[in-house]
Amino acid sequence: MGPESNDLVIIRVVKHLPMGLGVETENGQPGIVRVREISWDPERSRNWRENYPIDWSGEAYPLSTRDQLKEFSLKLAENDPWEEIPKIIERGRLYEGVVTGITEYGAFIEIASGVTGLLHRSQLPAWVKASPIDLFWPGDRVFVTVQEVKYSERKIALGFAESTRQSGPRDLPQDIHRLSQWKGDNPDVDVFMKENAQKEHYLVVEDDPEQSLMISNWLRRFGQQVDVATGAEEALAFLERATPDVAFIDVGLPNMNGVELSRIILEKWPKIRVTITTDWARAESVMNELEELQHRHAELLTKPLLPEDLIGVIRKTRLEYPVEEVGRQDAGVSNPASGRKSVIRPSLHNKNMLDQFRRYLGFELAILFATDKIHRQVSIVECSGDETSLHTASMSQLIYSPVRDVAEDHCMITIEDIRTHSRDRFRYLLELYPNLRSCIGVPVSSRTPSDFALFALDKHSHQISQEQKIFAEAVALAIGTALEQKNFNERSILIQRSALIGHLTRGMVHEINNLVGPLHSRLDNLQGSLKRMEKRQARATATDADNTLITNELVEIQKNVRKIINTTRMFGRIAAKDKNEVLRIDEIVNETIHFMRDLSEGSRVKITFTPPEHLLVIKNQAAALEQVLLNVLLNAVQQIAELRPDSGGWVHVQIDHPFQKGESAFFTIRIEDNGPGIHMGLWERIFEAGYTTRADGSGIGLYISWNLMEELGGRIYVKESHVLSGTTFALEIPYHL
Repeated sequence: MGPESNDLVIIRVVKHLPMGLGVETENGQPGIVRVREISWDPERSRNWRENYPIDWSGEAYPLSTRDQLKEFSLKLAENDPWEEIPKIIERGRLYEGVVTGITEYGAFIEIASGVTGLLHRSQLPAWVKASPIDLFWPGDRVFVTVQEVKYSERKIALGFAESTRQSGPRDLPQDIHRLSQWKGDNPDVDVFMKENAQKEHYLVVEDDPEQSLMISNWLRRFGQQVDVATGAEEALAFLERATPDVAFIDVGLPNMNGVELSRIILEKWPKIRVTITTDWARAESVMNELEELQHRHAELLTKPLLPEDLIGVIRKTRLEYPVEEVGRQDAGVSNPASGRKSVIRPSLHNKNMLDQFRRYLGFELAILFATDKIHRQVSIVECSGDETSLHTASMSQLIYSPVRDVAEDHCMITIEDIRTHSRDRFRYLLELYPNLRSCIGVPVSSRTPSDFALFALDKHSHQISQEQKIFAEAVALAIGTALEQKNFNERSILIQRSALIGHLTRGMVHEINNLVGPLHSRLDNLQGSLKRMEKRQARATATDADNTLITNELVEIQKNVRKIINTTRMFGRIAAKDKNEVLRIDEIVNETIHFMRDLSEGSRVKITFTPPEHLLVIKNQAAALEQVLLNVLLNAVQQIAELRPDSGGWVHVQIDHPFQKGESAFFTIRIEDNGPGIHMGLWERIFEAGYTTRADGSGIGLYISWNLMEELGGRIYVKESHVLSGTTFALEIPYHL
């Protein structure tokens, strides 16, 4: 349902402006319809010049503007979400919203498409010390309640939904309104935060401190590097020292205005992309100059700015300058679905590199050998090709073959036809692969305990070009990096496991001490009871009460001894090396929570567990799985303790029903807490080595957890998170025996 007809005005398109439609009302009053106010339909907005030609006329909704300069909305004339507010928004009701803007005094939260309210800083909990600008990022999800709705002013006052997150896992109303029910297909902050936003360098030239802070903070939240200048002179001085990718310039600068500064930059630094910002009033006065700059590929944005305006700039720079951007990409493998540069986690298990190596060279076999200097042995790490043609029984003699020369002496060999060379040198390699005619052997450099050699073998003779040699060396370098990464991961896991063992030793000692004291007391009681029984038996006066007392004491002693045995077994499992074994998932979770009890109680954090309805038994590595659980639980407890040291919080573990994904079955362990939450832009980055948000954090726990889950055949990820309302981690684990 749209707005009432008496709220609408008839407008006519008189010209196409860079920022949208230049229009006139029936009484000749000029105005503008910004591109973002043209239509709810993204296709109509994208082709707005064709869909709204000169002389087009229709109904529009007048928007309130400053200085009596009229702005209109066509989308609100189509369908005004505020008309539905009486039906969908209730005071005191809980909503899940997304942060679209941040100021010093609060955050703007969109709770339905086109409906935004203000969460004032006064509504934040008393224990929150950070300002809204430091606390929120565009795209963050937040639970809020509606405090007040002013329909005439189109304003909603929001409150923070703290009360729903204090005592245990949230039990949200079934009719809670989530943004996903309202969002259309328009690009928004939520979607953009999941994209692979390339990092660039922005210079923001803005004399208004609040505008400058807002723009620079938004850009930083989107992963961009930002420097700030308050005027043209300061900007030019900066450009003499550094060359940013984008200059973000306000037109209304003091002394030299933004138009003049933009011209100088485009002339002197043509590789810098210029984005000009101004309000509608000033844009009208310098429209010719702005259009001239746009012909020179400058971008124009009109204030007030929204996060999606900046998203548009970032997206355009990526699309329009693809060649120049390649050189500026950070190291790492891009992951378009995740919104970050992936941690390099190369794996030789799927043999992708060896397969590509073999196919590109046109050889039958590709083998990665490892040499053990101490035991004088050669082993095969990976093989690509027809392994049945290998006679592995002859492996023991390969230490006397060219494999050792390549691996240990770091020399490359290329043999185009072995019949033209001394066959004695290749005797043992021929025993491994009797059909051998040609080969390439490349040393694999890696800072690991073993030496490695990469070989391509074939039963036909080959002419080996210089290009093929360079390619082989490049693949060997990539494999060396993968081996180093694997070695680093293994060492990190061992180091962290040792740290966890040290951390948990205190809890185990505390647990055993708590059991030994009562055990000693019960033994004393039992000894006294036995002495009394002996005296009574001598007088033939023993009673059933004596027997019951002794039986009860023996039962309690047995329980305490069993607890001590179970505690030491659990501790031993964590300290043990990884091995596949049959596991009950509920027991693994209970054991892990048991070891966390001392720390969680000291931090006033309650850890609870809802067992699965049906028994879940799998075959996997208990030590690795418990280490992942410990890392996530420990991280949650520490974050809550830092956020609310006086009041604490909770962590809840739950196991979901198994599900099918492709041809494999999985189940999920969900770990939910009421900690500080994680900004959406960091959902993937927290798994990078060394990344941490805590002053005393190592940034290694979640990184190790990611790698361990990959080794287990599963994955770990952030399922959902809300600022100041907690995070849910999900461990997706293969379900098989």
